[in-house]
Amino acid sequence: MDIFLNVSYDEFNLKYTTMIDILINGIVEFTWIGYVIYTLIVTHITIVAITLYLHRGVCHSAIEIKPALGHFFRFWLWLTTSMRTADWVAIHRKHHAKVETIDDPHSPAYHGIKTVLLCGADLYHDEKNNPETIAKYSQNCPNDWVEEHVYTGRNNLGILFLFIGNILLFGVVGIIIWSIQMAWTPIFAAGGINGAGHYWGYRNYDTSDDSTNMSPVGVLIGGEELHNNHHAFPTAAKFSLKPWEFDIGWLYIKLFSAIGQINVKRLAPKTVVNMPADILDSETGYALLRSKLTVITNYTKNVLSPLMKQESREASSDFKNLLKRSKPSMVREPHRISNKETLTLDEIFKKSSTLKTAYHLKNKLFDILHSRNLKHESFIETINAWREEAQNEGIECLVDFSNSLKGYKVVK
Repeated sequence: MDIFLNVSYDEFNLKYTTMIDILINGIVEFTWIGYVIYTLIVTHITIVAITLYLHRGVCHSAIEIKPALGHFFRFWLWLTTSMRTADWVAIHRKHHAKVETIDDPHSPAYHGIKTVLLCGADLYHDEKNNPETIAKYSQNCPNDWVEEHVYTGRNNLGILFLFIGNILLFGVVGIIIWSIQMAWTPIFAAGGINGAGHYWGYRNYDTSDDSTNMSPVGVLIGGEELHNNHHAFPTAAKFSLKPWEFDIGWLYIKLFSAIGQINVKRLAPKTVVNMPADILDSETGYALLRSKLTVITNYTKNVLSPLMKQESREASSDFKNLLKRSKPSMVREPHRISNKETLTLDEIFKKSSTLKTAYHLKNKLFDILHSRNLKHESFIETINAWREEAQNEGIECLVDFSNSLKGYKVVK
């Protein structure tokens, strides 16, 4: 009997000790470098799931993801972020529809950069609880049995499973890894893209918002760093649009395409400006309409910027500073100009009739390109009338630009 009791006690003690050891050290033990690499891998998979599945796939329909890969992404996002597809997609679509307005769920222009950077996740959750947003903007999101009975209403169950799994695998270190996983998306995706992506960086295109490319190399957040490019062409699968830019998300798309898991549906139109033809014909007119954003961006590059530099060379230091501060206002669309900016521009135009002419012709060209009431024949007539008006002003760079409109072409 004593022997039996001793054996039982020893077995119990061994099991108890083993369980405590697992809770402290986990089943798997890495060096600190191994833990870092593992954490980077799992957080990167989350970013890939967001940019490929939620963003380029479901939200903008730029790519078609086959069911097996799509289900994996959905499960991984439920496990690591507690995000539901319909919620994320609806909020992002509303962001594009209401960008930089008071109804934008996360615009630094209205919420402030500090709030979006540090409390981006809170803004997301506030909008997620708006049933009108979800109902209006969540069309074509998955609504199968798994979505209805597992992911919906059990958002936090996934991250609980992840918490338990991390402890079993890595013990106490697993809690640290889990904490990093929980913070990664709010900091880099919600705060970074929605905040920094509308505040710091460079712009390839004069979009009707404040979007910027945070870096020409999009790796850390899956290519989402090229946010201005995305706002310029929201339904394009590839975010890198200049030769010096790199979009790792596009690399993954190509890899998954090679094994038949992703089909590319849309890319940004590629516009070239050839030697001007004799006339602006119907084909060129279609090219201008498809490239309207490129046309306006080129107007800034080839007309407004040179004229502002020319004025600066001959201006007083005060007027130079005024021109420098006002360039964003010169480029911005009229409906986004504040009263204060309007007064500043009026002050500039009193001293420079050339800039006043160039600015108003830019706005007129914008209205022509974005008009929904012009038939194609009328559009050709109207754009040619604009060209004639621009040439009659006698401003060299404006004449050159108006002639270049006859050379636009969209190529595959």
